[in-house]
Amino acid sequence: MKKLLFFFLLAFVGLNIFAQEKPIWLDGNFKETSQSYLKVVVGSCSSYSPKEYARDNALLQIYKDNVINAEAKVKLYGEMIHLEGDNTVNIKARVIDEYYEKVDYTYNAYLLIQIAKDPSYQFDEVRISDDYPFSARVLVPGMSQIYKGQSTKGVCFIGGEILFVGSAIVSHSMMTSNINKINSTHNSSLHYQYTKNANTWQTMRNISIAGAAAVYIWNIIDGIAVKGEERVFLGMNNVSVSPYSDLNSTGIALNLKF
Repeated sequence: MKKLLFFFLLAFVGLNIFAQEKPIWLDGNFKETSQSYLKVVVGSCSSYSPKEYARDNALLQIYKDNVINAEAKVKLYGEMIHLEGDNTVNIKARVIDEYYEKVDYTYNAYLLIQIAKDPSYQFDEVRISDDYPFSARVLVPGMSQIYKGQSTKGVCFIGGEILFVGSAIVSHSMMTSNINKINSTHNSSLHYQYTKNANTWQTMRNISIAGAAAVYIWNIIDGIAVKGEERVFLGMNNVSVSPYSDLNSTGIALNLKF
């Protein structure tokens, strides 16, 4: 029994190690530039055939998207795709990433393709990363976190900021109300109580302001420094901001690309 359990656990671990995780780019919805765009193409073949046939059928989809009812042959040279058909169509494209899965008796090939809008154009840089370029979203609590796919954290930042700002407004209002009451009475007992209440609400207001400031600063640092979900980025980043630290100083570096 123990040997059977050990074998089952070993097989389970092995399957998890060698299982291919689905890439994030399968969802599509990519931004494009003036030079190129990204597209996911899908091809299939029988599981009794080499899975490269599924890849070739996926590549043919690029040609068929540009020429209706066209027949073509596909050749792959490294990352470059060469398509030959009856119709003269020049397509400049390359494979960025590929993913295969076997469903019953079929191989499915999913290819992330970069296509130049004109064969004379150079390809933009493509990267699949969890590092995000600097965005003005960091200035609005929670927006950078939500953009990076960390919705729960983003909602917490929004809620925390609203809570502290709301508390500061209420505390200031109550402090002002008690100060006005101090000036409206000559009763020493009430004067003392209103003064005490005003001081308490003033302390609450100051704590709330400090809390709101701390959450806001934390939101900015987190929005810049913390990684997000993996996404596909097309094109060069013109502006990037990143934290740095050396023997003499610590701060945030702003990099501009021209």
